[in-house]
Amino acid sequence: MAVDFSVPLVTDVKCAKLLVEALRRVGGAPDLKTHVDCISSRRIMKLPGLIDVHVHVREPGATHKEDWASCSAAALAGGVTLICAMPNTQPPTTDLDALTLTKELADRGSRCDFAVFLGASSNNHTTLPELAPRAAALKMYLNETFTTLRLHDTTIWLKHLESWPPHLPVCVHAEGQTTAAALMMAHLAGRPIHVCHVALREEVLLIRSAKEKGMAVTCEVCPHHLFLTSDDLEHLGLKGEVRPRLASPADQQALWDNLDIIDCFATDHAPHTLEEKSGLQPPPGFPGLETMLPLLLTAVTQGKLSMEDLVNKLHHNPRRIFHLPRQPRTYIEVDLDAQWTIPESPPFSKARWTPFAGRKVTGRVQRVVLRGEMAYVDGQVLVPPGFGEDVRETQPLSPAPVQPVAPPTFAAPLQYSMAANITLPLPPHGYGGAKVLLNSEFQTPTEIIIPTSSVTTPQLLSPVRKPAQLLHRTQDLYGELLSDVCLGEGVGERKEGTAPRGRPRDPSPLPTGLPTPPAAHGLQGRHILNVENLNKDQLNHIFDLAQTFRACINKDRPLDHILKGKLMALMFYEVSTRTNCSFQAAAQRLGGRTVTLDINTSSVKKGETLEDSVIMMSGYTDVVVIRHPEPGAVTRAAAVSRRPVINAGDGVGEHPTQALLDVFAIREEIGTVNGLVITMVGDLKHGRTVHSLARLLTLYNVQLRYVSPPGLGMPDYIMQYATAHGIHQEEFSSLEAALPDTDVLYMTRIQKERFSTQEDYEQVSHAHPLGLFKM
Repeated sequence: MAVDFSVPLVTDVKCAKLLVEALRRVGGAPDLKTHVDCISSRRIMKLPGLIDVHVHVREPGATHKEDWASCSAAALAGGVTLICAMPNTQPPTTDLDALTLTKELADRGSRCDFAVFLGASSNNHTTLPELAPRAAALKMYLNETFTTLRLHDTTIWLKHLESWPPHLPVCVHAEGQTTAAALMMAHLAGRPIHVCHVALREEVLLIRSAKEKGMAVTCEVCPHHLFLTSDDLEHLGLKGEVRPRLASPADQQALWDNLDIIDCFATDHAPHTLEEKSGLQPPPGFPGLETMLPLLLTAVTQGKLSMEDLVNKLHHNPRRIFHLPRQPRTYIEVDLDAQWTIPESPPFSKARWTPFAGRKVTGRVQRVVLRGEMAYVDGQVLVPPGFGEDVRETQPLSPAPVQPVAPPTFAAPLQYSMAANITLPLPPHGYGGAKVLLNSEFQTPTEIIIPTSSVTTPQLLSPVRKPAQLLHRTQDLYGELLSDVCLGEGVGERKEGTAPRGRPRDPSPLPTGLPTPPAAHGLQGRHILNVENLNKDQLNHIFDLAQTFRACINKDRPLDHILKGKLMALMFYEVSTRTNCSFQAAAQRLGGRTVTLDINTSSVKKGETLEDSVIMMSGYTDVVVIRHPEPGAVTRAAAVSRRPVINAGDGVGEHPTQALLDVFAIREEIGTVNGLVITMVGDLKHGRTVHSLARLLTLYNVQLRYVSPPGLGMPDYIMQYATAHGIHQEEFSSLEAALPDTDVLYMTRIQKERFSTQEDYEQVSHAHPLGLFKM
């Protein structure tokens, strides 16, 4: 059984007893899939997708070293969901033709999202500016390295610095004293500059001094300069060649001492084959995508780095500096306690070596979700080449600087009119790290808080957006908010009762009578009677929200503002412990209250019809939850209810909320639902949970197996529904025959209450070894 955060795959004690008894009757140890049958509890932290702004993909021109497919796979394995590719390829990315070629190759090969740098040459300063909105940034090589793009003439430096759009970033490879020259030239040109792979004490102190004097400079540092020094060359030998070179322990300590002025971590992933690195004249560069995060998580464990710093330097700051858009429904999960040793040959990069081989680390990537799709789980990359998107093509930059406007005061809440436009202040590019606060009633943004930054001065636009535009934007903002609600800015803790930086939160609700904006997920105001009308996007939305709420509860973060003032009607015509209590607990945790209809003390005893009771209860409350022994009863209830109806089980019909929980548990435990063999055992004829679960699983690529006593098999209409949706199904007469290839075992009892007589029940329960499933 897999247990994580107290969410077991066997979710019921009585079902666990049934499973144990079934295994006892089988005798001996049955064949099981061992890769998922024993997973212990562990600390899992959810982080935003990481951004690496310095990656050498090697394609076009040197695909024996790396290509887009292998490089992006290594990125996902390292928790990186967006890479910025350097221009020193063959041909170098210095003009429109080369940029087009590189983007075409990336479109076909990249598994993660990407942007492509343009390279400065001695004669392209007049042609590059028009390509700037399609590029990650401009890269200027001012020192010798693995490229033909070095710029020797400082007059060329100045031409590029002056001609490149001033609101878009310029990155420089500048070592030692060249760093001072680059800072001076950028200052003369009156533009910001980003210094790549800072390695020396003199470099980081120069940048600190420049920042203190108000110069617009940002910088990055690489893990190999934080975790290796020139002393390591003794065992690395010639493989230790890298640019900038590994520095002294004193230089390394200066980087750690000045971590507060370093804006980004970046790998400078520069793969070469082991054969090339083992030669007499090895090219400079280390692979780094698969090892960066474990090294930094180890530093967090050791107290050398905070988790907030890690997220800021690998997500928030790169987005802000490079004007990168948000990746919707994208996050990673890391196991903070995993202790392991970095192997000699990491599995995804073609380099097949690492300078960190044999190093013991704590923390590893468990799961990566990119735009709502499971991209990586427990050592397996699940998305194909070409899944990644070019973020500069999907959300291109403005070719001209955004004119600053006065920041809005946010004195009034979001205004919505069915006939008018919606005014929602938004920042210019991916909203630049802004915080969004949700209105507790409508769960839509009511205000945006822009944190101050030493990197850029936040500028806001106040466009007038039509409802359709707002919906798309709201969906994106809401996804990011869900992480920020519980993780704060990055993952920084925020004490209970305090507001985010920038402006105190107004806890008051929106004015009464304000029309409800249409919800981007399409669920607001709808009945939930079965699973057929749910789509994959809606499931992802529900599961992402559930993850966030669970994280808040684990962190003791209050959620009681969300349903404040709302009432839930509970109408249970059948006995229930777990479903009834779970609805009550959920409503109360979110600040709502419940009104219960007791069929033993209400007018139901006097013959009041279901319809009359529903009309009455829906008039008192905001949502109605019904469990009833008759199939179709919830449909009758929905026909007369004034409020949305949620089906908590209707006889032998469906139980959609249980199916949602079951799929969520599988997704959380194993990391994905796709590709699994799921075996359902017990009374499948009367089991409404399996009816809903089988239907819901048709949204995924799964195989279904059924094990049941004679006469209690899965109904034909359920199997026909699954077949029509392309799901492979098999029926088994014995549990042990179904176990060997099973990933998830779903146990149900034989439901005594569904039989007309005790004799019928006893006959079925004793006619088959699975008759033990009676309770």
